Amino acid sequence: MTYQFPSQSELFPVVSKSQLITRAFQEVINITQAPEPMVIATVISSVSLVTQGAINVEMPIGKVCPVSLMTLTIAESGERKSSVENLLTKGIKLFQKNTIKNHQIQLKRYKTKLEIHDKKTAKIKRSINLDNQMQCEEAVDKLLEHEEFKPIKPMLPMLTFEDSTQEALLSSLSENIPNAFLGSSEGGVLLNSRLMLKTASLNSIWSGDVITVNRKQEESFSLEEARLTVNIMTQRSALECFIKKTKDDVRGNGFLSRFLVCAPFSNCGFRQANGIHFSREALQAFNERLYQLLSEVAEIDDYRSKKIIRFSDEAKRIWLDVYNDIEFKMRPNGIYYQVKDHASKLPENIARLAALIHYFDSSSEETITATTLVESINLVGYFSNQFMSVFCAPPKYFTDAQNLMQWFNVYLNSGIRYLKRNSILQFGPKGTRKKADLEAALEYLKPNNHLTEIMSRRTRIIDLWPRHPFDEVKLNQDLLLGAIF
Repeated sequence: MTYQFPSQSELFPVVSKSQLITRAFQEVINITQAPEPMVIATVISSVSLVTQGAINVEMPIGKVCPVSLMTLTIAESGERKSSVENLLTKGIKLFQKNTIKNHQIQLKRYKTKLEIHDKKTAKIKRSINLDNQMQCEEAVDKLLEHEEFKPIKPMLPMLTFEDSTQEALLSSLSENIPNAFLGSSEGGVLLNSRLMLKTASLNSIWSGDVITVNRKQEESFSLEEARLTVNIMTQRSALECFIKKTKDDVRGNGFLSRFLVCAPFSNCGFRQANGIHFSREALQAFNERLYQLLSEVAEIDDYRSKKIIRFSDEAKRIWLDVYNDIEFKMRPNGIYYQVKDHASKLPENIARLAALIHYFDSSSEETITATTLVESINLVGYFSNQFMSVFCAPPKYFTDAQNLMQWFNVYLNSGIRYLKRNSILQFGPKGTRKKADLEAALEYLKPNNHLTEIMSRRTRIIDLWPRHPFDEVKLNQDLLLGAIF
């Protein structure tokens, strides 16, 4: 049986109840009463950050890629974005606090050793007799040998960014272990940062590409095997402002298409305090696991050496079915025909998320199971549906036209054929009570022969049976019976 991608999913899927991820997710829901999609987006973002430095995933087509995720939650003020983030990142923040403290100690030691090294270098240089060629050659050898003992600057094992520039981000990644997080529960700050004026570098990091930075006044460098998890939680107005002002075409260059997007219904007004102290046992275990995985990544001798996660044979067959199904839906008249940029990233996001769930719960197991893959498929299917709703909504005239036809059907079912156009402006659907909006909706409906307009006694009339011959008796009857307002 061929497995299809659930591209029309509406209900939020729940992953396996046996998993630590799901148990922590449920506890946060109980504690905060926040929208479920916002919580799971924060959960998988935290998992992405702590795991991205340890593993890559090999897709069934043979491509090996990073597992880093980019998530975008659109929620208005009062939805408890900060509360959710605080609960699900305690392990990360504790690790960061401890490593920064340790790094500062190491940095002081490094600076002292560097100062001594530089003084020794200066001493060697002062001892050189520049007129003695043999002594100069010996000095070169001494300096090169001495340079081998130059202290190495300590590196931070994890970086976080909220408001940065592209130059600062890339420079920090090159000087430390490039395992980083970019995000905020107040996403407007990040979206307004200078970093977001140019998103091409973020695309390259997501893809695992090597980035070469050429600088005029400082040494140029190449950045490889960098990993960056992005989690933006923002209000819709801030997102719209970002899209309008950005210098990049964030849809055209594939930036937004890489995101797992959700815009959940608001829970404001439906949350009730009950005085119950809910369990935080799973949350504690979840944050301990975050800390543990970050510690393991920090201890890897070479950050460029990552474990490759692969699929079981059954999972491979399912993933290939989904891959082909998504590809088929990008054909003309397919649901992804107008959003091929988004659709093309779905199979890889499915593989990334499946690898993250697999490794977080059972890092000792070799392959991703079919059960874990299906959980990932269902979640990405939900996020895909949300992406379509946010970024591919039909134009206003289309929505207005659909609402207008439903309004017309009430009259059609009552046997009424003729309506005054002005009646729509007074009593019609809310979106068509302005002349310009009504005109646009009517012009969309007319070519399909849903209706036509006629003039009668200097009054514009909507004819709901345009394929029938004009019936003056019926027109007068509708007028006389008061069917027309």
